[in-house]
Amino acid sequence: MKTFDFYEFAGVLAPGAVTLFGVSLICPNLNVALHSKEFTIGDLGLFVILAYVAGHLTQAIGNIVVEQLWWKVCGGMPTDWVRSGKGKLLPEIQVKALEEQIPAKLGLSQPVQLEKMADKEWFGVTRQIYAAVAAQSRAGRVDIFNGNYGLNRGIAAALLILSVLALFNSLCSWKTVFLLLVGASIAVYRMDRFGKHYARELFIQFLQMPGPEKGEREK
Repeated sequence: MKTFDFYEFAGVLAPGAVTLFGVSLICPNLNVALHSKEFTIGDLGLFVILAYVAGHLTQAIGNIVVEQLWWKVCGGMPTDWVRSGKGKLLPEIQVKALEEQIPAKLGLSQPVQLEKMADKEWFGVTRQIYAAVAAQSRAGRVDIFNGNYGLNRGIAAALLILSVLALFNSLCSWKTVFLLLVGASIAVYRMDRFGKHYARELFIQFLQMPGPEKGEREK
């Protein structure tokens, strides 16, 4: 099995491990052998596989409940703010530069007017912007921010799942539920910060990319 990359570890495996460990504490009957004194390498391998699966399921809750609701309240994803103008991400001078440089650097045949672009159109452009940045090996910090964004979204989702389980578990007090919700709130706050860092870094790295040569533009 290939080595986990940073996003798989931070965004999938870690939240899944939090979910499994929390479930093993709240629901002892579903113990996944974490508390056994005879924890073997085989048990560790099984736990990693289960954590990876649980991480994907946890991130599904993160996508639907945490991410969509949070950014809807905030006026959309940070990468969309330069188009919609709903949030402060880049100064106006950089937004204008971004609008001017997108056609040439991405090889688009038409000029770009950010305020007139539809959501789906801009989503496609942002994906192409990331591909262009990654192609020039400038996506290191962008990927780190994205991985930490996914990590905190997953942790928030995991703690929300555990708070629901604790709420219906007679052995857990309201203090446990409260602490889990506080932890989820902190994770959402961190997710918000890393989401903004990701979008800002993506566009700044794109602006720093050298433009096409004169001959290439004329083609």
